[in-house]
Amino acid sequence: MMMRTRQTPVMARVEIGASLVEIMVSLAIAMFLLLGLAAVFGNSTRTSADLNRSLQQIENGRFATQALTDDIALAGFYDRLPTMLAAPTTLPDPCETSNMTNLRAATAFPVQGYNAPATSPLSCIPVANHVANTDILVIRRADTNTTASGSLTATDVYLQTNADPSNSANPIIALGSAGNFTLRNKDGTTVAPIRKYHVHIYFISPCSIPNGGGTTCTGSSDDNGSPIPTLKRLELRGGASAPVMTVVSLVEGIENLQIDYGIDTDNNGVPEGNYLTTAATVSDWANVVAMRINVLARNLESTNGYTDAKTYDMGVGGNSTPGGSYKRHVYNSVIRLVNPESRKEL
Repeated sequence: MMMRTRQTPVMARVEIGASLVEIMVSLAIAMFLLLGLAAVFGNSTRTSADLNRSLQQIENGRFATQALTDDIALAGFYDRLPTMLAAPTTLPDPCETSNMTNLRAATAFPVQGYNAPATSPLSCIPVANHVANTDILVIRRADTNTTASGSLTATDVYLQTNADPSNSANPIIALGSAGNFTLRNKDGTTVAPIRKYHVHIYFISPCSIPNGGGTTCTGSSDDNGSPIPTLKRLELRGGASAPVMTVVSLVEGIENLQIDYGIDTDNNGVPEGNYLTTAATVSDWANVVAMRINVLARNLESTNGYTDAKTYDMGVGGNSTPGGSYKRHVYNSVIRLVNPESRKEL
């Protein structure tokens, strides 16, 4: 009888895990995916940063234009003054702070401008604080709010007017002492309104914050090593013991300012002919009834790989081609000078 031998079945060997080749292929694919994600993230970051720079430039350009527009629209606001003073034969000094007679005579020029001077022509604007070939604009007006005679500040300059064209004292420009303001309303008793008197001088400065403090730009070290052109304004204010001109930084990134003037030569309140970069004569400054401002704003930071090859229309004064790696935009506005114009129509 034959014996049958029992055989044990052989189990198939199963390989667990991945081969070296598969691991290398997976790593290569993962590397390509990571590189793609990094590129997408980098592009998104650069696009977002560029968009933020552009949005800030738009905001700054519009704010600068609006600030200028609002102040120009109020030029020559002297409350109830029925007629303007006769224009002096020479232009007044916008930097005047102490001579009230000179300040009063200057009210005949609600606006006064300097067309693209190579260096600052004004003693109150140091040469280092002015960007060459950009305009300087002077605005004269009264405040829109009245000041009670008992609340005057001794070193501030105020204006008082009434509607009497025959009163030779009208208008009064004086320091803040109640005894200086003698004009009365029609009833002959009530004190005529008293308002702060403003002289604003707009200009483009090569920096926002000078290195080491102070108010005068010093050069390449300003603004932490990256000087930012800035629209600034000098304001006539009360100082510690006398009126002073105080500089105020308004808007960063404003690179150029060019202004065109519409002049009324026949006293009908409407500018004749084309706009001009400056008044032809001293007396013509008293006849400016409209203005067009051209503001060139740039990004506060440069854009890598970008070259600005554009030419910007800056009005009658011509074009500007600044170049460089900053993105820019021009903002324009035409403003009617309501106050001088309306007095001409009386």
